[in-house]
Amino acid sequence: MISNVLIRHSSADHEEPLSMTATIPRTTRFIENYLIIWLYDETLNKFENEIQYLRKLIYGLKTFNNIDACITFINNVQDEKVFLIISGRYRTFECFHHLPQLEKLYIFDSFQELNDTKHQNINNLYKQLQEDIQLCEMDFMSIAVVSPLSQDISFSSKLTKQQSSFLFEQMIKEIISRLKFESSSKDVLVDFCRMHYMNNDEQLHVIDEFAKNYRPNKVLWWLTNRCFISKILNRVQRTREIDIIYKFGFLIKQANIQLSRLYEENTSLMKTISVVYRGKTMSYTEFNTTIKNNCGGFLSFTDFLITTNNKKVAIDFVDRRFAMHPDMAGIIFEIDIDQTLFNEKNPFALLKDVDMNKDEICFYMSTVFRIESIEQTTNDVMVKWLVKLKLINDNDQQLLHILAPTRNPDIHNNQGFFWVLFGLLEDPNFRSQPRRLVRLHNGLADIYTCKNEYIKALDHYQQALQMSLTYLPSDHSDLAPKYKAIGDNYLNQKDYIHALENYEKAIELFKKDTSQHKKPGGGSEWLSHKGEMLLLEFQSTKLSQSLSIARFLAKQFYLTDRDNFEQAKVNAVANIVSD
Repeated sequence: MISNVLIRHSSADHEEPLSMTATIPRTTRFIENYLIIWLYDETLNKFENEIQYLRKLIYGLKTFNNIDACITFINNVQDEKVFLIISGRYRTFECFHHLPQLEKLYIFDSFQELNDTKHQNINNLYKQLQEDIQLCEMDFMSIAVVSPLSQDISFSSKLTKQQSSFLFEQMIKEIISRLKFESSSKDVLVDFCRMHYMNNDEQLHVIDEFAKNYRPNKVLWWLTNRCFISKILNRVQRTREIDIIYKFGFLIKQANIQLSRLYEENTSLMKTISVVYRGKTMSYTEFNTTIKNNCGGFLSFTDFLITTNNKKVAIDFVDRRFAMHPDMAGIIFEIDIDQTLFNEKNPFALLKDVDMNKDEICFYMSTVFRIESIEQTTNDVMVKWLVKLKLINDNDQQLLHILAPTRNPDIHNNQGFFWVLFGLLEDPNFRSQPRRLVRLHNGLADIYTCKNEYIKALDHYQQALQMSLTYLPSDHSDLAPKYKAIGDNYLNQKDYIHALENYEKAIELFKKDTSQHKKPGGGSEWLSHKGEMLLLEFQSTKLSQSLSIARFLAKQFYLTDRDNFEQAKVNAVANIVSD
């Protein structure tokens, strides 16, 4: 017997300042938007077969035989919705009603002894779970909004949740468009997915199909079908898990290309479509703070947005969700498409060629719309809100001003890029590729140096050096710039002894590579400059080591380049100090 229980609870969303720091990873990393929890009486072993059956088919199944432990676990769930199955003596649900994480509750019992009947029951439960999960995931569409008053926003600790979400999504889209992905990107993604679905036979089969048959011209099919690709990407876009988003980067970039191609192939059909629709439900608190209070502002859906030109389809979806959550706000997004605003940076297209059974329009990830109006509509059953959106020009001046922090080509001044680099440090794939990791640490160090945060810069330069030593011999000339950068940072902190130690190592490595002496900005040029700075510092502060250091530098510069004009300056300063 399977019983469905309606869950009613209120949401308590608040608009609070959000610190732009990476989320601390949990011990168990979930990669989908939901969890299945089965609470059953441990004295009864009759559910073991059913549990093992579901475990092979559904991701994220956890079991409990203690109600307090189960409630504690659910209370600690932060980013997922919970589908709860109750069996045995735990056939009560009053103590679960207050849990906002709970999406739906099922009471399952199988009193029949015949295996066929028992399997039929678990098959019915699996089918019901799949339908409910799919409906929930279609509604798990995150929205990012900035108000029409947001003129001067940047990546800082004062950003609101709305502002940070909007900027983050636009920044990720901007960065992915610039990245070049290696041919091994698909293999990296496949390995990651196999690891996380290792106990799920159904998804492992789909992953094998993807590994064997995926081609770039099929990317939209994979992204729009309800499989591991869309499930994971939808979740990590919402939770900002940059290291996983990066793994999907090659798919996102290929989707951009395919949407543009599809639009060109179906231009005549697209010209007949001017308005499309999408249904969604959300708490009234979220609706008020995110949408109702931001009329005239900009809105983006954080994932690929699938819409329909049939308004009834959107209304039916909202009605189905409302049947499960009658306390939610039902929203119909009506999107006005101006065909003249199509651009390859934010393409959209009819998916007719992707799936002949689909009459849907897909917008590229994080496409921006303007909230034109918000109207309330009612019927005998529920209140619905019609939110009219308008596709806007990518060159809209107000939007360009808001997005300026994400589009700065100078990474030293692009705080969004700075934050993304930190997120990539969480990527095991990066940690297993030392050359990439070196570039990553160098990038962070360069940014910290430009911000005059020399201690933090030094830490990343030293990590870059240590990582370089895992694949380069200790006397390789490519290490010289790294020792030089470390020396620079010690010098900026007025730690002259350590600065000189690293300059000395850099000099020795440059001497091994004579080609450096012939390059602009080569060894002798920058060493002469740094030597002069050091000696002037010693002269002004009368440090006790100044004489020996000056003589050392003078000797080294002399050996490095006899004809360098800067050598005369160094010798002159050395003579002054020795006097």
